[in-house]
Amino acid sequence: MKARPASLRAISGACALAGALLGTGPAQAVLGERLPTVASGASQAQAASATRRSLALSAGVQVYERASGDGGVIREYVSADGIVFAVSWNTRFKPRLNELLGRYHEAYAAAASEALKRPGIQRQSVLRAQDLVVRSTSHLNVFSGRAFVPSLVPAGFDAALAR
Repeated sequence: MKARPASLRAISGACALAGALLGTGPAQAVLGERLPTVASGASQAQAASATRRSLALSAGVQVYERASGDGGVIREYVSADGIVFAVSWNTRFKPRLNELLGRYHEAYAAAASEALKRPGIQRQSVLRAQDLVVRSTSHLNVFSGRAFVPSLVPAGFDAALAR
């Protein structure tokens, strides 16, 4: 069996690394949906390694923080009844908002399309669409933002805390 050339080995290694970074990991929360539950022991171990921190806030809100894969952090805000009412991100690469926003992504995309029609460079934006608020900032390869569904925010919780 012939040895592969160094360039082919490098490409193969890069593909394996990309697969590990982008491949299937533990289920993540989606805005407006119930927090995924962990079914098996192997999945629990994966979820434990992916979730760096979980803390309780006012009004029975839990915050789950996980690494984004690029050195950033994604936070999921979950009400006492297990519904994700807000997500926030601080990442080096723009997060896959279609995965984070779920069924709200279409409304976001429409509002973002309208915002792009305004002249000038926009590094900060606040988009309001139907029952969705998205605040985002980008500057020098740092993307941060938050999205929340006002009708899902628990009584007594300030949505401004979702950072």
